[in-house]
Amino acid sequence: MKKFLHIASVLIAAATISSCNEFFPVIPGEQYDLESTFKDRSKTQQFLNNVYSYVADETIERWPTWEDDMGGIWTGASIEGDITWSSDGQEATDWSMGVTYPSSEWVNYWYRQYYKGISKASTFLSNVEKCTEASSNDRKLWAAQARALRAFFYYQIFRLYGPTVILGDEALALDTPLEDLLKQRNTLDENIDFIVSEFDRAAEDLPAKYTDANLGRIDRGICKALKAKTLLYAASPLFNCNPDYANVKNPDGTQLFPQDKSQEQARWEKAKLAYEEFLKEFDNKYYKLQTVTLPNGKVDHYESYRQAASITDFTHNTEQIFIKLADHNYLHYQTTPYHRDCQDDAIRGGLGFGTTQEMVDLYFTDKGLRIVDDPDYDEYTGVPDESHYGWDEDYQDPFNPDRNLFKANEDKTLKQWAHREPRFYVCVTFNGSTWLNTTTNDGEVTTELNYNGNSGFAAAGWDAPYTGYGDRRMAPITGMNTGSHCAVLLRLGDMYLGYAECLSACGEFDEAMKYVNFIRKRAGIPGYGNGGGTDENGFSYIPYPSNRAEVDNRIRRERLLELSFEWNHYFDVRRWKVADMAVGDDWIYPSYHKGGEGGEIHAMNFMADPPEFFEKVVLETRTFSKQHYFFPISEDDIRKNPNMVQNYGWTTEE
Repeated sequence: MKKFLHIASVLIAAATISSCNEFFPVIPGEQYDLESTFKDRSKTQQFLNNVYSYVADETIERWPTWEDDMGGIWTGASIEGDITWSSDGQEATDWSMGVTYPSSEWVNYWYRQYYKGISKASTFLSNVEKCTEASSNDRKLWAAQARALRAFFYYQIFRLYGPTVILGDEALALDTPLEDLLKQRNTLDENIDFIVSEFDRAAEDLPAKYTDANLGRIDRGICKALKAKTLLYAASPLFNCNPDYANVKNPDGTQLFPQDKSQEQARWEKAKLAYEEFLKEFDNKYYKLQTVTLPNGKVDHYESYRQAASITDFTHNTEQIFIKLADHNYLHYQTTPYHRDCQDDAIRGGLGFGTTQEMVDLYFTDKGLRIVDDPDYDEYTGVPDESHYGWDEDYQDPFNPDRNLFKANEDKTLKQWAHREPRFYVCVTFNGSTWLNTTTNDGEVTTELNYNGNSGFAAAGWDAPYTGYGDRRMAPITGMNTGSHCAVLLRLGDMYLGYAECLSACGEFDEAMKYVNFIRKRAGIPGYGNGGGTDENGFSYIPYPSNRAEVDNRIRRERLLELSFEWNHYFDVRRWKVADMAVGDDWIYPSYHKGGEGGEIHAMNFMADPPEFFEKVVLETRTFSKQHYFFPISEDDIRKNPNMVQNYGWTTEE
């Protein structure tokens, strides 16, 4: 059998495969090679399934680089999250604290893994036509899926490490000359052109949408959506004429990041057209915003938003475009509080993923306003007096009175946690909040995150969030015993807000606000509009200035909230080139926060009980410099390949 190089990194250091045992369980006395594999229909399908295994399971955040699980650090490594477990999620902690270097062992994990996926996809494309046991139509569909997967893996490398090496269709033979292996990086435009053309080519041969047994397979809708999102990244300030990267050049002088300002606007126009292409074919036909209607005919805004990115309610979800199927309870555990003394294990976890005061303060009030704009929002400093906490009666969901959000209390809840938008209650577990699973023998359970509470440090230790707030976004309503689930990688709400960004960049402000309002309508808060009137929920429109800066502010804030804890924040603040913001602008970061993704991170005083618990304190100080917009290229790759140029700001010194 002809041996090929399977690229594990841009360095193209050799990793050879002489059989297909990597793909199939070893059977005593039997060995598979490429020839026998691609003669067999079942084995050919298994090979393709192995290529699918490189699609990230973003719900694995506790051990993101463990074996081949393809998790991520995107919550814990952003201002959205804080991981209390010292041994779990260490990569995220190292990254956010500024102790990651090109020599760090894990820094090229995704680089290496995605190139493995790319190589295997190319091998599949080179051999699938040999599988004559399968029909020509099946071979065409499989090839299109592999092609789209390969494009997706390049996209994933591109947004993490910047422009990368684009390999040819064929796997490289072992006798390839060394000078042909030590490749230099392709330009950003070459990366984007290749990824987009591959998505287009794959889309031609794929059905519009896969369902049922094929759920999770790449289809035309996924190709068109990922094409649009790729072009959105290319048009964004980090990639599009970024002067900071003007001197990032290959050894031959080739500039990796485009600097021609005459083409800057054209990239936005191209992205806008790609979004329109997707929406024209798929919006309100194959996909629509997930909406749950109550018996009285009104929308349950809380449940609608909860289901939009639910990891368990996916089989009939109308919004989810691209998902990765999985079977483990890692995320369930990290989002479920400790709940000491509760009888039912379904509501007993380890809430090791907290969220920050900064993130809590980004959520709108029920008027659809920022907290700094709402005259009824009462801020305080230090330890608050009793006028700021407690509640006289049970606080029910105003849209669904059968749902309790927190119980009447004297000192468990801040008044600031009442009268917030529905997405706040879906995403944040706060002290005194009612846990979302109320169908166990324990009934409605109040989560207590203060020091002596049922889920606080005295009871739970490092299974308590040190911020005093928990990440609740994708906690399964069915409880801890849920294994089979999905990671939601792309949904329609993301597409609406990406399109709104493109519209704003092209000066179509009213149209941009229309798509933002689709999101706000589902969220149960007033829409934006000028000239008076009311939106479809009966709320008065909120006026807004019609200029790009102000419209962008509103789109970006909406995106940070709508997609919170869905593994987008980390990338969005970078592509917007705001992650090093010196002082918060009260749109992306609160004005008291300094340093963007770095600086002092604020929290409740988790080592105290109320009222001292409510003091907003500094939990830790994080690091963010301009170099942290991209991951570094591994020092080992730089050392072995003289044609490989390092990303901006990274050196070999620790």
